[in-house]
Amino acid sequence: MTVKKICNVGPYAKYVITVAGPSSYTTGGYEFTVEEVEEIICVEGIGITGGYMASLAEATVSGNSIKAVIRQFNYPATAAGPAEEVAAGTDLSSETIKVVILAK
Repeated sequence: MTVKKICNVGPYAKYVITVAGPSSYTTGGYEFTVEEVEEIICVEGIGITGGYMASLAEATVSGNSIKAVIRQFNYPATAAGPAEEVAAGTDLSSETIKVVILAK
């Protein structure tokens, strides 16, 4: 994990967090802790490489931890539908997750 402070915003700071995906995804989301901050105020943006998707609307925060639900479009190109959560146990360790947070 890399944590880069990009600016101060009043009493808080904005950071870009870069973390490898999990080697075995857990249904309900991948949770990781940002030890370098005391408390995450909000997640401002989230994304993942490899054609997967992480939704800002589904990201949750608790203290200095973030939980990201990872989704994929699991249907033929000729069909349409919502992205589905990746299956439990999926190896996402070769993917990179980036998150922009406001924290103290």
